[in-house]
Amino acid sequence: MKKIQLTRELAYDGLSVEKAIAKRRSERSFSGKTMSLAELSHILYYSSGITDKRTGLRAAPSAGATYPIEVYPVTNNVEGLTRGIYHYLVASHELELVREGDFRHEMALAALGERMLIEANVVLVLSAIFQRTQRQYRERAQRYILFEAGHIAQNTCLVATSLGLGACAIGAFYDMDFNHVVGVDGREESVLYLVAVGKI
Repeated sequence: MKKIQLTRELAYDGLSVEKAIAKRRSERSFSGKTMSLAELSHILYYSSGITDKRTGLRAAPSAGATYPIEVYPVTNNVEGLTRGIYHYLVASHELELVREGDFRHEMALAALGERMLIEANVVLVLSAIFQRTQRQYRERAQRYILFEAGHIAQNTCLVATSLGLGACAIGAFYDMDFNHVVGVDGREESVLYLVAVGKI
């Protein structure tokens, strides 16, 4: 499968954490301007990437460092990327093309007609591979997995805000339909959360 190496370098200092928190609001309208690949790379790295190479620990906390959450960026308008569904390869900080194509309307239909999924530059689809956490935490695994999806979504919103982008987290969608869009089975791996990100 086609892989795209991402950069960790971005010529932008960003806002302080406090300013990003104060400024963050759910943005549902996007301008249609193109997002750079560097901006997407920055969002992925600081939302869920490996930020400590020595230990392998990531930007978002995970119960027992089990890391059940997978991130699938669905690109609509990102410079240098064809439209399609990608998989974020955390260990190598790469994108792997899963399926090429325009999935905007399919996503919107699966999300109760939500138009922001058509207008966003990228939609980060967060799924969970449940067994990674269930093996260690059994009946408590579900809550830990949901916590982690929330941590990653919040990181995404704050990083987007710091970059001057808009973001909105979405939980209203038909599970089976969105699993079908991404190509996961809904049993071993299932979509939990969406974050639309775009230029405003």
